[in-house]
Amino acid sequence: MTTPKNQENRRPSVLLVSVDALKPEFVFEQERLGVRLPNITRYFVENGLTARAGSKSVFPTFTYPCHQSMITGTNPAVHGIVNNGIFDPVGEHKGAWYWFANDKVKTLWEAAKEGGYCSASVAFPTSVGAKGDYIAPEFWWDGSQIDSRFIDAVAKPQGLIREMEKDIGVYAGGLDLSDEGDAQRGKAALWMLRNKLGPQILEKPFFMSAYFASFDESAHQNGVYSRQAADSLEKIDRMLGELIEEAERITEGNLVVCVVSDHGTLDNTHNISPNILLKEAGLIETDHRGNVVSWRAFSQRAGGTAEVRLADPEDQEAAERLKEIMDRLIADPESGILEIVDNEGAKKRGGFPDAAYVLISQKGYELRDDVEGEYCRKRLTQKAQHGYSEEFSEMRASFMLTGKGIVPGNLEHVRLIDVAPTLAGIMNVELPDAEGRNVLE
Repeated sequence: MTTPKNQENRRPSVLLVSVDALKPEFVFEQERLGVRLPNITRYFVENGLTARAGSKSVFPTFTYPCHQSMITGTNPAVHGIVNNGIFDPVGEHKGAWYWFANDKVKTLWEAAKEGGYCSASVAFPTSVGAKGDYIAPEFWWDGSQIDSRFIDAVAKPQGLIREMEKDIGVYAGGLDLSDEGDAQRGKAALWMLRNKLGPQILEKPFFMSAYFASFDESAHQNGVYSRQAADSLEKIDRMLGELIEEAERITEGNLVVCVVSDHGTLDNTHNISPNILLKEAGLIETDHRGNVVSWRAFSQRAGGTAEVRLADPEDQEAAERLKEIMDRLIADPESGILEIVDNEGAKKRGGFPDAAYVLISQKGYELRDDVEGEYCRKRLTQKAQHGYSEEFSEMRASFMLTGKGIVPGNLEHVRLIDVAPTLAGIMNVELPDAEGRNVLE
């Protein structure tokens, strides 16, 4: 490959990889935890700039808000992606999630494209409608072949997924969080590098985001420190090595790689369901099947956090009943509730601007949306969870850099909202809305 003379190519290409729920201890205490991550060790632990104590996630520490914060450098209250699922007590939106890139602040995909980079993404959460050159988004409908049709329709350009699937097989939709699904995500990212970014590297550098989900899912199903979760992480490490090697080949080493996670995770001990108390207080009505048909107040979960909204903020009677429930919960040491934050408090923490209250649970008490049954039970829906307080050490995310111009060492006081402005600084592109900072300055 001929070394490019174009001024644009003197700037490094940037590869951003999110490994969902990767806790710093799995990076830096591999022997204790019985996990082997040779690629992460070689590229980052031994030769990279890392945050050994992790980075502080956002409020809530939930996948979709975190990823949009990662790619914009802003908090959820600013970019508007405040939860995984859209607030929807009666199911009008059929379980829709915030699949979409926000339309309030600039994303790193858009900034890179405007700054002369070829901008791409593979399977990154909150990327439908992203303003880039090649966007293979995360989206789903029912987990069937229909998913590929839908994803192809919302990909940029249209037809990208169909072209890709001729070479790699079925592109993994967001419902396939298994090891096999991640294997397809890895193939898709390699395909993007080889078929879309490599051929134009003489003209311009690239920015590409990629994503792996299976470590998080294995932890949900089997526990944070389970052998299954460790196995998933080791498979991700192998695929990460392949991605970095291919990106280095394409760029002839003119590359910076950033590996991050969105949050940490911890093992659950209980499930708690505030909506059961709201229903008992007459604030939720259900039909004979237990489906919500109307509500004056409703609690929607975000793992170890829940947003409680009033249907009508001017409904004083509902507001009073809701406050009574909130007061009871915080006064009861057995409720599993650690904190209750009001609307102003939530906005100060950067999340849930439409909430009347936000419930933040004690460690291990996952919040659920059930409207019938017991308020508190030990029968778990998931063995591990995130969404807990961003102040918990267990919720700290990973942040690692390696490549051209990166001096190995340790970083302190890193936040998730620092990812985008740091990478924007490396690419010398403008990200005017970012609340975070460039940690290299």
